[in-house]
Amino acid sequence: MTQDINGRTLVFSYDYKPGSEFETIAHLQTGTTIRLLRTVDGETVSEISQPDEYTGHVIRYESSGGASEPTTILFVREGRISTGESASLDTDASMFSSRLNLLATTVEQ
Repeated sequence: MTQDINGRTLVFSYDYKPGSEFETIAHLQTGTTIRLLRTVDGETVSEISQPDEYTGHVIRYESSGGASEPTTILFVREGRISTGESASLDTDASMFSSRLNLLATTVEQ
């Protein structure tokens, strides 16, 4: 079951496919999520003072042609998408953190 996502959703800009449906494959461990939401030097960015407030999701974009689509990571603050559930990314996004190359968007269920 897809849970209500009221908070911020982040995706790496090079993996953002607006309007594309995806399936949640797995959730990242908290430590992995924290490492991914820090710089390569291990520093936090001003936009994310508490990376442990985010849940990391491994997602795969769905393809109508049956071909395998890219697998990527989505971060959600104040919410979670259940494994095996589908959703899509909104067509509206804005730069959230240029240092981490993350866009802020919403998930449409």
